[in-house]
Amino acid sequence: MRPARCAVTTSLLILSALTLVGCGSDDDSAAAAPSSTATAASAQPSAADDAESAEAAGAAAEEDDDDTSVVDFLRAAGVGDDLVNQLGEVGDANGYGLGEDVATDLESRRRLATTQVETCRNVAVGHRTWEGIQASDMSAGASQEQAAAMADFLRTEFCPHVAPYKEAALPKQTLNGAAQDAHGGRGLASPLSWWDARYPRVSWSKACARQTGQPLGDPVAYRLAEDAVVCATVPPAKSLKKHLVSVDIVFASPVGEARARDAVLTLLPSDATPDEETEGTNADWSYLEGGCLNINFRSDRLKDVAAEVEKDAEPWASALYYSDGATSDGAVGAYTGKIKQILLSTDKNEPGLTGDLTC
Repeated sequence: MRPARCAVTTSLLILSALTLVGCGSDDDSAAAAPSSTATAASAQPSAADDAESAEAAGAAAEEDDDDTSVVDFLRAAGVGDDLVNQLGEVGDANGYGLGEDVATDLESRRRLATTQVETCRNVAVGHRTWEGIQASDMSAGASQEQAAAMADFLRTEFCPHVAPYKEAALPKQTLNGAAQDAHGGRGLASPLSWWDARYPRVSWSKACARQTGQPLGDPVAYRLAEDAVVCATVPPAKSLKKHLVSVDIVFASPVGEARARDAVLTLLPSDATPDEETEGTNADWSYLEGGCLNINFRSDRLKDVAAEVEKDAEPWASALYYSDGATSDGAVGAYTGKIKQILLSTDKNEPGLTGDLTC
């Protein structure tokens, strides 16, 4: 399992054609891309995310000329074509499109703008910093001057026009649902309908925005306990059938490892047991000197739960513990034994080719 910090929408997936020229790769940053052209630069997609991305990309390819989802998104964010073209010109001049000084078309520029809307909103709520965004871009091949030029334009010209994220109204709920879903799951890989019958929804903007970032997809947040909420994004891929295969548990204040473990076990089948503990560090390119702790949990029942949405489901879940938090730039601070945030995902998390586990 390789964790992903957020789900990728169809409009973002089409951005695969808009990669920064001159990108290098190494064991720690092979999957990294400029923050302007991809989200979660330090994250590495899981098998479920790969399947999700493939399906969403296929769906995007089949969209007809009447599709207006990207235009509608930008319009709702207050971003018109004049601003999109200004952004595109800066991107073209600095290699954020098809190549340095190679002009992109309006459609490509609109897709680039959707990711920059997310950048603006994440900076506005304190989830990311301009320093981190430039470091991410430089890790993917941008020069210091190119990354600075893009960040300066975003900060002074683009982001001031971006409307704040508008959260959808919370649904009405009748909380009388079963403790387990139809396959014995208790949260992870369970369907959204089970969650809505089991836990009260809470505001994403108040509970999750600064800790986990502003979403491009459909966000949900649930009150797990008096001191903890669950933040997640509903997967766009039809194959995942609105099952939450990756969630963040966010505590009101840092808790001990025993409390963190209990929270994780609450969302796993009853046979789940902790197996391995591995300390992790941020990727070499990250400007943050952060760390995390990963614990894999074995659950034979989880394989049956996840089998409905994952073709090669395994009897594993992984929990990444962060003492402060995690962004696309990695862990915000060192791991101290206290936990503020947990990324809980299906599948096993293991060190990479270098022998290190990346936060």
